[in-house]
Amino acid sequence: MAMSCSLVAYICYLGPFQILEDTLDSLNELEGFSQLTQPIIINFFFIENIFDGFDITLTDAGDALRFYFLVLVGAVSLVFIKGIFVYGSDFLMERVGNKYSFRIRNDLFQTIVSAPIGTLSERHSGDMMTRVTDDVRQLQQGVAATALIMRSILQVIVFGAFLLYKNVQMTLFSMLILPVVAYFISNIGKRVRKASTEIQQHSADIYTQLKETLTGINIIKSFTAEKIEMDRFQSITSGQYNSAIRRARFASLLPPLIEWMASIGTATVLLLGCWYIIDDKLSIGGFAGFILVVGLMYKPIKNIGGVNNILQQSMASAERIFYLSDFSAEKITVSEGNTELTNIKGAVEYKNVTFAYQEHPVIRNVSFKTDPGQVIALVGPSGSGKTTLLNLLQRFYAIDSGSIIIDNVSIDEVRLKSLRKNIALVPQDTFLFDGTVLENIEYGSPGSDRQEIVDAAKKANAHSFITKLPKGYDTPIGESGGTLSGGEQQRLSIARAILKNAPILVLDEATSALDTQSEAIIQESLSNLMKGRTCFIIAHRLTTVMRADNILVISDGQIVESGSHTNLLDEAGLYRRMCEQQMFG
Repeated sequence: MAMSCSLVAYICYLGPFQILEDTLDSLNELEGFSQLTQPIIINFFFIENIFDGFDITLTDAGDALRFYFLVLVGAVSLVFIKGIFVYGSDFLMERVGNKYSFRIRNDLFQTIVSAPIGTLSERHSGDMMTRVTDDVRQLQQGVAATALIMRSILQVIVFGAFLLYKNVQMTLFSMLILPVVAYFISNIGKRVRKASTEIQQHSADIYTQLKETLTGINIIKSFTAEKIEMDRFQSITSGQYNSAIRRARFASLLPPLIEWMASIGTATVLLLGCWYIIDDKLSIGGFAGFILVVGLMYKPIKNIGGVNNILQQSMASAERIFYLSDFSAEKITVSEGNTELTNIKGAVEYKNVTFAYQEHPVIRNVSFKTDPGQVIALVGPSGSGKTTLLNLLQRFYAIDSGSIIIDNVSIDEVRLKSLRKNIALVPQDTFLFDGTVLENIEYGSPGSDRQEIVDAAKKANAHSFITKLPKGYDTPIGESGGTLSGGEQQRLSIARAILKNAPILVLDEATSALDTQSEAIIQESLSNLMKGRTCFIIAHRLTTVMRADNILVISDGQIVESGSHTNLLDEAGLYRRMCEQQMFG
């Protein structure tokens, strides 16, 4: 539709030039007309072999003046009509560009949230942010650039056809520069594209550096490392600056080159036109109209050169966007099954589970079984694979071999949404969203009524501090819950898991951010919550795991000991050594 509007607009462009040509030629015939007594017939809009034009009879100077006034009104009307179609073309292309960026940005976000955690953990968050924001914005400019190039090409075709009709030889001479211009546009465009890729990568590094700085600002200030971070940031921005200057040097070179080429073409046409006038092969009006259209034809050629630089920049961004859009989504089911978990009791079994991350073994042939409602504690040194073992239960990662079974159903056969709906997670690193207290707890079970949310907060021992906030449950907590203490954040995370009311509960250091008094209060709430549910607890504090039905001691991705607290103390193994270190240092 936009291109159709542009075509009509460019055709309207030609009307005033035809009027100018006919006006100049007719004025040449009307020279000294006011002193003549005989009427004069002039011809307007004559198109050779197509239209014979209109014969206009002028009786006196006043009659001629009125006629030319109407001609000028017609020319202004054509310009007005042209403006309407130019507006339509511009508006439609803006709509296309904005809708394109809207859709592709949403698609990229869906790709990110649907991608496996392993895929996301291998990429810098700052780089992905740049691809979704800066690169999509650059690609939107590329859509506009593509539209302008198409319109410019259309303009060259329309004006070129008009010129060829008027005079073939002069038109061919005016187009001799086009191959040279095309060479410069292509060659410089490649350099601009390469520099643009470097700029976007540096932008990603800036995002990453800035995010790390804001996240770790306390550590930076504590170690008085401001100068080190500033040097790192300046190094990144210097790289971007150098790439930007190189791109600007190439981009700035093209317009004067095209203009110089255009001046050669125009000078050639002028010389040839003068010769045709002298040889009486061309009228002055026809010559003036031809030169004006030649000038208009060179303008879109210059636009193509300038816009091509923008297009190359957007192509560099497009490559980065397509890389992100190619991320594969998590498999809804690993095997051909499509099972829904309903009314599960919570029996969980690991059978010879092995998992390696980037060819580095993390879990080694782990097997164990838990009955419904049991509390299983996982303990062991940091980095032994405890969290990874439970991440496999939720299919955050795909196991390499073996199987995990819930109620006699392999999790590979279960729909991913159904699997995770039946597992509630309280992670070690508490994460809260930038919203109200109510919204963060409701995240555990969207659509829950207010009383259910309050009840969950009470069970998590969070209700008392929530009611003291300025707006209670409707108090905004800031980015990542920044207005709350670490213990308060953890209690909201626990309340969120309680509200989910899942039959399987995963607590990954769920009380690590609480002081001793708060932990004691919450332990009672957690004990009530765990009744009738299969619960997996990862903890270093022995007070958290002592009452577990079964304690699995993990070391180097393997279960090296298992049993109750008392039995493991009697075995005098790793668990006992950990207890002694915690009690006596």
